[in-house]
Amino acid sequence: MSSPSPVAVETAWRRLLSIADESATALVRASFSSVIRDFLDYACVIFDGTGTMLVQSARSTPGMLGVLPYTVPNVMAEYPTDTLRPGDVLVLNDPWLASGHLIDITVLSPVFLDDSVVGYVVCSAHHLNVGGRHATIESRDMYEEGLKIPLTKLYAAGEPVEPVFEFIRANVREPDKVIGDLRAQVSANALMTRRVIEFLETTGRTELTTLGAEITARSEASMRAAIATLPDGTARREISMTIPGLPEPVLVRLALTIAGDELTLDFTGTSEQVPRAINCTLNMTRSYAFYILKCLLDPLVPNNGGCMRPVVITAPEGSVLNPRRPAATWGRTMIAHHLPELIMDAMGPLIPDRILASSGATPLAYCNLVGERADGSTFFTIVTMHGGMGAMADRDGLSCISFPANCANVPVEVIENESPLLIRQKSLLPDSGGAGRHRGGLGQRVEIEVLDGDLGPRGTVLAGVRGGRLGVPVRGVLGGCGAAEATVELNGRRIDIGNQVALGPGDVLAFNLPGGGGYGDPASRDPDSVAADIADGLVTS
Repeated sequence: MSSPSPVAVETAWRRLLSIADESATALVRASFSSVIRDFLDYACVIFDGTGTMLVQSARSTPGMLGVLPYTVPNVMAEYPTDTLRPGDVLVLNDPWLASGHLIDITVLSPVFLDDSVVGYVVCSAHHLNVGGRHATIESRDMYEEGLKIPLTKLYAAGEPVEPVFEFIRANVREPDKVIGDLRAQVSANALMTRRVIEFLETTGRTELTTLGAEITARSEASMRAAIATLPDGTARREISMTIPGLPEPVLVRLALTIAGDELTLDFTGTSEQVPRAINCTLNMTRSYAFYILKCLLDPLVPNNGGCMRPVVITAPEGSVLNPRRPAATWGRTMIAHHLPELIMDAMGPLIPDRILASSGATPLAYCNLVGERADGSTFFTIVTMHGGMGAMADRDGLSCISFPANCANVPVEVIENESPLLIRQKSLLPDSGGAGRHRGGLGQRVEIEVLDGDLGPRGTVLAGVRGGRLGVPVRGVLGGCGAAEATVELNGRRIDIGNQVALGPGDVLAFNLPGGGGYGDPASRDPDSVAADIADGLVTS
């Protein structure tokens, strides 16, 4: 396609987006576990023949945004197009080549038209488990965290490579669900492949690269135009985090520089990698750093490889934001989720009307619980909880919302159906949002009880907990008030966030998730809004 018209480009672009979204729906419907079906931690993506990302499913997590544009070029370097055949499917979970920790498995399929590779389709999804030490930030290296799947063929010319399936099955705690979810990813790729070929045939195209170049160029121009509206200069910010088990705080330093239509995020000065599972590979650092820039500067243009070209993100090799192998990375969001807040702090003076106050959902509070039911069968359950979102210039923060993770809530009914657990309480915490002209969203209290008697488990339930503000206050902005720190309790006694906890029948694990920070002077809040909050029980005074 030469010199495409704007209408033709937009129509083709929207059709590719619909293909990615349709495939994401198919993935959810075919999945076996709640982590995909309910938590919605996945992405479906289409690339052109050069390995440039063209479209990403609308419903996905930001953790995939900065990872996947680099994944296909990484794969192409090891599997050139002349080594692939129709029906081949590749699989990997290497944290440095793909999504940043072992429990995210990426499945990639080349798209063939007339015996030539014209593009790639990719489905990356969070899995319940890949073996290894049960979910905890206590792991000291990647080898404690489970099975590493090197880049390899899962299907060869349409036929399953059974030894690969068997290796995976033999090393995970819930093999039926993990293999089922893996096959769901393959099915999503197959649907994307079929739809992309139909798209090419019905539009008379023989490749995706020309269209892809037009799409990504337009996206790049849009992002450059947004950056160019900001004044040149450099802003420096840092945060210090207290990590359970480490003798010294972890420091993240940022220098944000705007020069014309380009923006650089330089994390020089950040702490070295640590022997705990909080290290973020550079892909993951790029993901959450770029994500907030996209939200602040150019939110309406769909994500693709062109959006990222005006932004340079660097972190020193060997740091917690760019660790060397075999660093442990399972809980990498405990640091990565703080990056949007750090960047908004740096950009606040430039665009105060677009930033939001700190969020109690940063980082994501997440609990894995594993054990045996009374009949001897195993269960592996995730419970997710969200604090309040920070307030904005024009509105209150949302309550109990996943920001910046953008994950959904696993329903209580699903948790209780899959495990010998009872969710005793899930309720808003009054006064947990910071006061301001606009109030921070409320946090919540969640209580999880291990059942007793015939309905209880056989033996111990092992809980792995991650999240918490790590000593970073929930701050308000422009005179707004902050909110309290997150806490976790076992039978009413406070415990550290990040370690494994052994639970027995009758034990109660409770989480208090803070609200978001307030925006603006509380004295300027509309009196009617204050009265409505009191009437609704959201605040007490």
